[in-house]
Amino acid sequence: MGGSMQLHRLSLRAVLLLCSLVALFSVVTADVVQTTKPGCANRCGNLTFPYPFGMNDAGNDCYFKEESESFLIFCNDSTDPPTPRMYSKDSNFRVLDISMENHEISVTVFVAKDCYTSSGTFLRKNHPHFSLPKFPISSAKNKFIAVGCDTYATFSGSTYVTGCLSSCHSVLDVINGSCSGIGCCETSIPRDAYRYNISVTSYNNHRGISEFNPCGYAFVAQDGFFNFSTDNLREPPFDMVPLVVDWLIPNKTCDDAKKNTATYMCQENSNCTDAENGKGYQCHCLKGFQGNAYLQNGCQDINECVILQPCVGICTNLPGTYNCSCSKGSRGDGKRWQRLYSYKEVSLNGHRARREHKLPAGSFGRFLVILGASRKKNQQTEREVLPRKWGPPYVAENSF
Repeated sequence: MGGSMQLHRLSLRAVLLLCSLVALFSVVTADVVQTTKPGCANRCGNLTFPYPFGMNDAGNDCYFKEESESFLIFCNDSTDPPTPRMYSKDSNFRVLDISMENHEISVTVFVAKDCYTSSGTFLRKNHPHFSLPKFPISSAKNKFIAVGCDTYATFSGSTYVTGCLSSCHSVLDVINGSCSGIGCCETSIPRDAYRYNISVTSYNNHRGISEFNPCGYAFVAQDGFFNFSTDNLREPPFDMVPLVVDWLIPNKTCDDAKKNTATYMCQENSNCTDAENGKGYQCHCLKGFQGNAYLQNGCQDINECVILQPCVGICTNLPGTYNCSCSKGSRGDGKRWQRLYSYKEVSLNGHRARREHKLPAGSFGRFLVILGASRKKNQQTEREVLPRKWGPPYVAENSF
């Protein structure tokens, strides 16, 4: 009896190991999701980009075409590694990253400067501007920041003007990591901003402070990129900074786009949402799917049974979801982190009854091992579906 039990456990372990390997293989193969159209390049230097972005080397069908060519990536091969840019190979719009999940693009932009000599004579100044005709600047992921002890800076567009003031009399006044207006200030970016101009100005031409702060400067940058310190007052640590823009399919709402199925961009197993920032819509894979919602068959089913392992009983993967059930001999909802119930069938003086036991969550391996024993004593017979170590009866249920 003991030897057969050990063989049973060994064979069960072998089956479980084989199932795990098969499941792992299914996850690995499912993760190879197509991100671009067949035959189209999806890489330039260190940047990997998904459709609807693409290059025109393999044909115009590799990217979504609209009048501003906002989805076209130009790859400058004269640098090592090659540099991806927007609008032309020589433009200032260097692309750092394109996110499919968040519908964001990270690009580099210039820093505005306003510098003076120790006598207060103007030295140099620049007023950088930025414009993307179809993609708005992210109001959630960027900050407008100005640095200096005699500095006020403005950030303006076609329908808005904002800015902040920063001042200090001594480097001892400045607090590292703080942009509250002493040596550094910051403010939020308005929504629906497609373009901006930055202007930096001094009240007193930095007289009396030029020794530690000869310049004021300002920029729009990804939130969290810049951590202010007193060393930044002498000179900016960079000439360009990363900025995040939100990308979308421009000029139409979801309702308008769905009226023309030939040009509607959201494919099967996806949904459409109107963009919160800017004018247009965005496509997302439905819950339970992952991939590229802009490609045919781009949203692939996620195998929750393998990735999430949500069940302690039997897990069945379904399109976009899953189902948990109990093995024969137990009942409950079969879900992880909840208790299942096993039962004993008891014959007592001619009456049949079920005695239930709590099965702790996370006991998946033990749950699969079903032991059987039968005995007869004092006209009582008892069949144990699970061993007694699961504890005393929890609920009694009579059945006749």
